[in-house]
Amino acid sequence: LWFALCLFHLLIKELQELHSALEEAKADIVGLWALKFLIHKDLLPKSLLKSMYVSFLAGCFRSVRFGLEEAHGKGQALQFNWLYEEGAFILNPEETFSVDFTKVEGAVESLSREILTIQAKGDKEAANLLLQKHGKLTDPLKVALQRLKKIQVPVDIVPTFSVVDKILEQRR
Repeated sequence: LWFALCLFHLLIKELQELHSALEEAKADIVGLWALKFLIHKDLLPKSLLKSMYVSFLAGCFRSVRFGLEEAHGKGQALQFNWLYEEGAFILNPEETFSVDFTKVEGAVESLSREILTIQAKGDKEAANLLLQKHGKLTDPLKVALQRLKKIQVPVDIVPTFSVVDKILEQRR
């Protein structure tokens, strides 16, 4: 544990303001890689394989909607754009997206390797280049966000708890 904490501190020190976005991207993409690994080892059902990539794609749009100023939004933009450039995510003519299941595993692995290597080296220049190239609002992301706005999908949902509201009302 002590070694892990020292390493984490070193990463923050070396990568400075770039650390958070890169760390968010690493957590998501390596987690996706790990799920694939567990599926291929028969520790999770194979039926999850395609749906997890489709869910990941949808999740990219949700997180980017919160803005690229936030570490998670920037990290998601990095992931989406990398996978899109690798041909793993496809923008169809009718402005819908799909996953190329023949390319997605390789793209996830290559991005995982890229981020982990940058972090292991504490290479701030490489981190900056990666985030400048991929951590931005690209045309495919704009298409997705405009489409979500057009069909009025809320950025987030505010739950209402009618029972709690009634209790609070009675106390007033």
